Amino acid sequence: MSHHVTDTSISARLDTAGIAQLLGLGREHVTNRVTKRLDFPKPFINVSRRTRFWRTSDVVQWMKGAK
Repeated sequence: MSHHVTDTSISARLDTAGIAQLLGLGREHVTNRVTKRLDFPKPFINVSRRTRFWRTSDVVQWMKGAK
């Protein structure tokens, strides 16, 4: 049962590699271009400049409006 909770918490957030996979882009492109867009959601966890996490729901919502 706790395994299910862990899976849910992981899928609720994305790092740059997860965003890249979701968008079908390279991680480097996401890091250097996509996350710097003014209309892209801000990360909700900033561990360091290189380690950040975004809410999956925020990124999906952005994708719907970024066409």
